[in-house]
Amino acid sequence: MPSNITINNEFLSVTVSPDAGASLRSISVKKNGVEHELLVGGELDHDPAELPHGSGSFIMAPWVNRIRDGRLVAPDGIHNLPINAPPHAIHGLVRDRVWTVSQQTESSVVLDIDLADPWPYAGHIEYSISLRARALIQTMRLTAAPGETRPFPGGVGWHPWFKKSLGSGDMTIRADVAGQWQLDNTMTAQGTRSVSELVDRLQEGTHIATGEVDGCFLAEPHAKTILSWPELRFTISSSATVTHLMFYSPEHAICVEPQTSTIDAAQLEERGVADTGHVLVEQSKPLIATTTWSWD
Repeated sequence: MPSNITINNEFLSVTVSPDAGASLRSISVKKNGVEHELLVGGELDHDPAELPHGSGSFIMAPWVNRIRDGRLVAPDGIHNLPINAPPHAIHGLVRDRVWTVSQQTESSVVLDIDLADPWPYAGHIEYSISLRARALIQTMRLTAAPGETRPFPGGVGWHPWFKKSLGSGDMTIRADVAGQWQLDNTMTAQGTRSVSELVDRLQEGTHIATGEVDGCFLAEPHAKTILSWPELRFTISSSATVTHLMFYSPEHAICVEPQTSTIDAAQLEERGVADTGHVLVEQSKPLIATTTWSWD
C-alpha cells in the first residue's frame, strides 16, 4: 500500500509522497515554540497516491514548464511529446508516477525513477531530500542510462505552492533576478528578455498581487530569493545550474519555482537564443541541481 514518509529534526518536519511523484506535501518549521506550515494543503490529511492540484510541491523533469507544441528539439532530431496543456507539453513526465525509495534515515530520504515512454531516451533521476539544522536541501541528478548513446535535452525544477500568509500578513518577495522572458499568449517564451518593472520590484522586495504574474525570470548566478512573512524569513538559494525562477500568483498561493532553464529552452537554443539554461545530458555529463530552503 502507498504510504507517506515524514523526515524531521528539531527544527522542522517534511512529508514526502513517493507514490505521488515524490511530491512534498508538508514543510512544517518550528520557530520560538510555534509551528508554521509553509505549503498549501500541508496541514491536511495527505492521500499518499495523489497530490491535489495547487498544493504541496512537485517535481518538474525531464523538462521544466512548457514545450511549445510538444516539439522536443534534440541533436538526433525532433521528437513529439504528448500535449497535456494544449497547445503544449507541460511540467515533465514524473509528477504523477511512483518513485522508489532507495535510502531513508530519520532526517533524509533518497528516491529515484527511470524515465520511460513517452520520453524518447533512456534515463534516470535521483532525488535526495535532507534536513540540516534550519535547512531543507534538495538535489536532483538527471543522467542518461547505461547504453543510451544519444545526448538529450534535460531540465529539472521544483514547483512549490507556498502559502501567501501564515496568519499575520501576506508574503513579500525579494529575488536576485536579471531579466524577465517575454511570453506569448500561450505562456511560452518568445526568445527576448527585458528588465521589466517587476524585475526592478523583485530586486528591491515587493508584494505580488493575485493574478499579477505567471512568468519566467533569468536568475543571477547563485541567486537568493527571500520570502518574508511577518512570522519568519525564508531563503531559497540554489546551485549554479539553477539558472531560472518562475513566479506564479494564483488566488490561493505564491509559486516560486527554481528551475534549470527557461520555458522551451531547446527550441530557443535552436534559434540561437542565449542564456536559456539549455543543456544536453549524457551518462558522463549528468545534470545536477541543488536548491536549499532555509529560514532564520
